[in-house]
Amino acid sequence: MLTLVAIVPNLCVGTLQYDPRVYSCTFTQSVSSAYTIAVVVFHFIVPMLVVIFCYLRIWALVLQVRWRVKPDNKPKLKPQDFRNFVTMFVVFVLFAICWAPLNFIGLLVASNPVSMAPRIPEWLFVASYYMAYFNSCLNAIIYGPTEPKFSGRNTEKIIVSLCTTQDVLCG
Repeated sequence: MLTLVAIVPNLCVGTLQYDPRVYSCTFTQSVSSAYTIAVVVFHFIVPMLVVIFCYLRIWALVLQVRWRVKPDNKPKLKPQDFRNFVTMFVVFVLFAICWAPLNFIGLLVASNPVSMAPRIPEWLFVASYYMAYFNSCLNAIIYGPTEPKFSGRNTEKIIVSLCTTQDVLCG
């Protein structure tokens, strides 16, 4: 449902168009400045602020609970707690790094579509576009080495399974 809610305004405003730079139908930032700004704000900036708030709040609550459980001792983080926090932080930071360039280009173009759109180098737009979508595969790369469930034999089983399936499908 959320996908439909997010896509319907694009259809009404006419911002979904074929872009030969990325060989796909995609959101065209220069069609409507107000809509592009709204997309960046509601699809990137607000979610980033919500995630920052939630992560900080969760971490604060974890520390408070630890303090209440052991009031006479200094709260100490277990290695697993620290690793989980670092993993969440890395996932969040990589998401921000991967999606920020495309969103900032959107804001630049929205500021003055006629003059700014031609000034954005094609290589920069294409790189930011693919960088945003590259983020989708990063979680597996991050969780693989940090989560025991995904390391060693389990990862090997997944790779063998994929290769076997690929052979069946393509062979």
